[in-house]
Amino acid sequence: MTDAGRGRAVGPLIAVIGVVVLLGSVVGMIWAEVTPAMSGRVVDADSALIPAGEFPEEFAGVGTFALLLFGYGVVAVVIAWFASRRWRGPLGFGAVVISTVIGSLLAAWVGTMVADWRFDDPRSSPVGSTFEVVPDLWLDGAVRGGIAGPWVLFVSAPLAASLVYLGLALASRHGDLGVGDLLDARSEEQLRPTAQPM
Repeated sequence: MTDAGRGRAVGPLIAVIGVVVLLGSVVGMIWAEVTPAMSGRVVDADSALIPAGEFPEEFAGVGTFALLLFGYGVVAVVIAWFASRRWRGPLGFGAVVISTVIGSLLAAWVGTMVADWRFDDPRSSPVGSTFEVVPDLWLDGAVRGGIAGPWVLFVSAPLAASLVYLGLALASRHGDLGVGDLLDARSEEQLRPTAQPM
């Protein structure tokens, strides 16, 4: 399938979107393996306690996820810029931003699932035992006592992608970003009408 106006195949763009979204699941798996865990203790059958001294690990876990998403945004732009060259510009940029948002959500979901497999469920632990958990990435309370902002983590990758895409666009030697859909100066000269003697 091609865009009739410019003759651009949409296959490479769709492939890039798919790869970038699926790359989010890899980021989630990496986070689940490298994030620091918080230790807690089961106090009775229905409740567990995580001491206040463990909150630096919570911050570190969320911060690690944010940094991984920044790197993910950079990698997504590099993939899109070189793999779908004909789609550079506003449409390619929009595709990267949307796919990194979806990939970030996928990263949080996959990362949480893998981390849950990695650590025992505190609800199945006997009273008095200790357990380890990873921080919640959905940030329904953002930080303890702070304002809610569940979207905060999920703009990290699109923000990094936007900055890198802007840098690549500004560094491009061509006004058409190397797509080849603008006329060059020689073509314009050939297309200009010349005065004919009467």
